[in-house]
Amino acid sequence: MRKRTRGVVGVAVGAAMTAAVAAGANAAVADGAGPDREQPAAAEKTTPGDIDHDGYADLGVGAPDGTVSGKSKSGYVGVTYGARSGVDTARHSTLSQASPGVPGTPEAGDHFGSAVVRGDVDGDGYTDLIVAANQEAIGTTKRAGSVTVVFGAKGGLSGDAIAFHAPQATAYALFGDTMAVGDYNHDGRDDIAISDGTKVQLVGGAANLRKTATPKMTAVTPPGGGAGIEHLSSGDINGDGFADLVTVAYQDDPADEGTLGVLPGSSGGLKSTPLGEDVPLPFASYRAVVGDINGDGKDDVVTDTGFEDGPDDARLRTYPGSAAGLDTANPVIWKGTPQNGIASRLTDINGDGHDDLVVGDTGAEAPGGYNDAGAITVLKGTGDWLTDAGAQTFSLDTEGVPGEMAGNDKFGDAVSPADYNGDGKPDLAVGIPNRTEGAGATALLYAGADGLTAEGSALIGPGDLGAPTTDAAFGTELSGPATK
Repeated sequence: MRKRTRGVVGVAVGAAMTAAVAAGANAAVADGAGPDREQPAAAEKTTPGDIDHDGYADLGVGAPDGTVSGKSKSGYVGVTYGARSGVDTARHSTLSQASPGVPGTPEAGDHFGSAVVRGDVDGDGYTDLIVAANQEAIGTTKRAGSVTVVFGAKGGLSGDAIAFHAPQATAYALFGDTMAVGDYNHDGRDDIAISDGTKVQLVGGAANLRKTATPKMTAVTPPGGGAGIEHLSSGDINGDGFADLVTVAYQDDPADEGTLGVLPGSSGGLKSTPLGEDVPLPFASYRAVVGDINGDGKDDVVTDTGFEDGPDDARLRTYPGSAAGLDTANPVIWKGTPQNGIASRLTDINGDGHDDLVVGDTGAEAPGGYNDAGAITVLKGTGDWLTDAGAQTFSLDTEGVPGEMAGNDKFGDAVSPADYNGDGKPDLAVGIPNRTEGAGATALLYAGADGLTAEGSALIGPGDLGAPTTDAAFGTELSGPATK
């Protein structure tokens, strides 16, 4: 059977003001000073991704290959905070399993930060970050994986964190490699859905979660599942106010057939019976990107794969959301210009009420024919679905964007939409994990009057956060709503 490899993902967290960490192979990554552990009541309105609840989204950048305490690829994560002028690197911190308050110990090959998603799991109004170390050993069980929740607070991430693994640790299960966050029971607290390899383990949000060292988990099998899970995302497919879980799973091997399905949310939490009809896929290595493209209040799903042997009409195919689930009988087939790369995010960049699709093409060539420099393209959402009219493409070769394209940078490997400057529109952070001989970097593109603009854009590397640089893969993934 054909074997397909899943890309390593990573995101970041941090707290406090200006923490200086010596960069280098033997550097230990530490928190910034003075986290505030007080937990004020949630405000009426919160900004997604706002760790310190100041009205600006904050950016996490993951370095799962970074060296901590002399341990290669133990991994760290770092955070910079949003401000009126955009992401402010003067306020930053880094976090690892060597940081005070974080359970565990850095070990070679743990890949702490291999996945991170954001959500308010205790309902206090501060965004929390959920971090995976997907190759961490549990006892003698190799690469079983673990998940750490670090709680937000006034002033930045708090020193409060919990860590847990699957109810039954399984070798090479990579627990946490695939996660999603959503309020499946509509109680005002986000829940966490985590792949344990074959099933989805659910951790319910709770006001006392930070005091629960080993949270209770319930297991559900995704539609078409049994052998493995490729993808998890959350969205309200039927428009009933409860988040639903969108899954891509397979029965035999990821090179064979897969299934796209939806498990609906309810007052009792996520149901085990699928919502509507499942969608058969040629193989399991598809992404399911969720958002409201036509602006009807129901989230839609765009499927895509980076593998060239998939049928063309399944690339950027949209399944509309409806009260009965995904409209599998009337999918919207992409008829615009064929897009290289993979669908990454749906988000309303231009503020017109229709989510736009960001496509990341890490294989885009740099001038001179150098491969894998990378670029992103934004396709606009409309009442009549996605269009390439007015599409925007950005790379490090775009005028006004700092830096320059270089082969193997992989610009666009991850993207994170969030309102980093508080103007009411989502900006875009773009991961460049291979830049500068594997140190990595992240580009910031801000929303303008009618989409993204290069004006005010910035380029951030691990050195800007005082973090280790050598082979860190900084920017492998960025904090945001889960898509993997």
